Order: sequence, then C-alpha cells, then structure tokens
Amino acid sequence: MQEAWLPRRVEVAPSRLDGSVEAPPSKSYTHRALLAGLLAAGRSVVENPLWSNDTRATLAAVKQLGASVEGDGALELASPGAGALEWTPCIDAAESGTTMRLVTGVAALLDKPVLVYGRGRLHKRPVRPLLEALARLGVEYLLSGGCCPPHAVKGPARSGSTRVDARESSQYLSALLVLGAGLPQGLEVAVEGLESRPYVDITVRVLEAFGASVERDGYSWFRVEGPLRPSRYRVPGDWSSAAPLLAAGALAGRAVVRGVDPGDPQPDRAVLDVLREMGARIRVSGQSVAAEAPSGGLQGFSVCIRDSPDLAPTLAALAAAACGRSRICCVERLRLKESDRAEAVMDLLRRSRVDARLLEAPGEGLCIEVVGRCGRLPGGVAYSSHGDHRIAMAAALLGLVSEKPVVVEPADVVAKSYPGFWEALRALGAEIREAGSNTAR
Repeated sequence: MQEAWLPRRVEVAPSRLDGSVEAPPSKSYTHRALLAGLLAAGRSVVENPLWSNDTRATLAAVKQLGASVEGDGALELASPGAGALEWTPCIDAAESGTTMRLVTGVAALLDKPVLVYGRGRLHKRPVRPLLEALARLGVEYLLSGGCCPPHAVKGPARSGSTRVDARESSQYLSALLVLGAGLPQGLEVAVEGLESRPYVDITVRVLEAFGASVERDGYSWFRVEGPLRPSRYRVPGDWSSAAPLLAAGALAGRAVVRGVDPGDPQPDRAVLDVLREMGARIRVSGQSVAAEAPSGGLQGFSVCIRDSPDLAPTLAALAAAACGRSRICCVERLRLKESDRAEAVMDLLRRSRVDARLLEAPGEGLCIEVVGRCGRLPGGVAYSSHGDHRIAMAAALLGLVSEKPVVVEPADVVAKSYPGFWEALRALGAEIREAGSNTAR
C-alpha cells in the first residue's frame, strides 16, 4: 500500500480544475464492517476498506478483541465471534469518535472491565447517553469527565430492551445495534431523539449484510438479532470525501468523482442538492458524478444540515465565493466535532475577509450566515485547520478561488479520514506544493 503525501504545511494556489478521480472507500462503512466481521465467528473478508487514522483505530481494537487480520487490500478477518471475544484492559480510540462509541458497545459483551480512551478532542466528545443505555442492560460503567472519555465498561450486557437519547450523536444508537447483533437473544432499542439518521441506515445495511435480522418502526424503535455470519463485504465509495472534491469543481472548473452511489444512504450526498441550488452543473452517470462551475457564478443557498453536519466546512467555502447571502443551519453539533467546528469555520471566513456571523434562527437552531464575495477571495493568508481534517479540506477550497496563494497548516490532519486528499486535488488540476518548497504537487 503506497503512502499518501501528507506534508505538515501546504500552499494552495489559484487553480483551474479539469480532472477525474476515484472516491476513497467510505470511512463509516469500513468501521461497521470491521466490527461486524469481529462479531461473526469464522473468516470474513472486507474488500476495499479505507485506510485512515480513524479506521486504523477500529482495526487495532478488532485485533485486541480477538480477531486475526491479514492483507492490506482486502482484509481477511478470522474471529472467534461475539460469544468468545478476548478480553483487553484498554482500547485506544485515538481521535475517532466512531471507534470510541461503537467499540464501547462491543466491549459491553465482556465480563471484565475495559477502559476506552483517546487523545486530542476525543476526551471532549460526549458518550454518557450511550453508557446510560448500556446500564439498563446490566452494564457497569465509570465516566471520568462527567460526559466524555476516558470511560470504562464492564458487562456482560444482557439481551432485552433499552432506550437511548441520540440527539447528540446517532453513534449511540449504532453502537447499541452492533451490540444487539452480538447478544444471544438480540436487543430492542427505543429511541428518544435522533440526529444524522442516515448513519443508522448505514449501520443497519452492514449488519444485514452480515446476516442480522433488523426490525424497525421508522427511527423510533429497533430490534436487532444475530448471530452474524462470516461474509464477504465490499465497502462503497465515500460521499463525505467526495463532497469537497465536487465542491472544488463547482468553484474552480470541473471535477468528476467516480465510485459514489447516488442511491446510498450516506447523508453527505446532499451536497449535490446544494450544488444544484447554487447553479452548478451536475451530471450523474451510474456511479460517476461531475460538478462544473456555472458561467454566471455560484449563487447563495439556504440549507439545514441536521443529518449531514460534516458538510458544514465545505458549504461554508462554497458560500464564501458565491453571489449573495447563504445560510447553513441546524449546526449546533459542530461544537462537538474534532474542533469546535462552528468557530473554526468562522475563523476561515474571517481570514478570507468574508462577512459572516453565527445566529440563532427560530426553527432552524444555530446558523452560519455568509455574504459571499461573488468571485475570488483576496487570499495571501495562512489558514489554521484547527487540527480538524474537514477544516483543512475547506481551507484548500478557499485557496483555489483566491487571488493569491494561501497556506493550510497543519495539513496532514486529512489523514484522519482521507489521506489521499491532497493528491486527489492535485489530480483534478490544483496547484499545490509543500509550503516553503519550490516543487508543485
């Protein structure tokens, strides 16, 4: 497996794009497929997995819990199954919120305590509602910070029923569904609130592909029952990573992204609706999507991203260069991401000399309101990624449509979800070099 180009500081120059790239594998599906393979007794194959910092954290946990793993293209997992997991005292989730929450559910199958911890802002990302739902199944827990990791769980969880408030994160519900697929008599979950609903559909898809039976009443009640069976599973392309590439095409020329399914439940496919509203030329052919800048410039838009909060930085970059006023609403949960993403987005916009503000709107919650510059931005600035992969990608988009080159630092944080991002942007035609280097990438 070839190592990605991941410089610490990147310079992005104004560019005209016209290219085609393959979407990377989905991070969300990779996490879930690895854990389903762990819970299925026997040998499973996960084809086309994403190799990123986040998914490596889940893979490490899967190995600690008893699966042997071979391969670096397709992954072959040999596992003892849900009923015979190996005990491990500590699991390092690194900076992956998905790993932290989903692995917490799996660890509740064990009859000895397991400590789950991480680094960076992971210890500021909430987990209490999941732990409270597990407690209703007989799981003991310790929570060090009142809301967030590090935390410890000690099972074994019992089959039966529980309830969860998933307003903060759909991953609470996904963790319980994965757990339920590993319990002898399954699990019923009543849901009191739920954000990012499509990610639950992704969880259900993966569990069913591995043989689980899932009943549901919309998004308010679920029953999941295993056992999971060893399977061969292929990870689809990632709409979350495709979104900034398609936005780049709409801003600065033309971009084609292959390997994304418009019928997939991934919520970030909603970027196509926003791009169309802005006037971008969108063409979908099978699993290939092309986005092209309109001749008259992009127009402002209004959108609620309750189900797709990861789109916020990309949409903010689009709004900065658009003509007119844009509103990106339902963004309260941005404060619980790898950075305080609401403030990080505002920082990008301020440095771009774009008129923007955060406001509360009736029925729409927290909104980012942007008055676009209707063309190129001044540029000539250094953008901080705030250690957040999606902020780094948004900063790159701003550089493409600036009068002068911009610097993004730290830039290697894209490895969290899309290590090949800088190379993909280069393949589309972007002028990118390591800051301080004379070699364009």
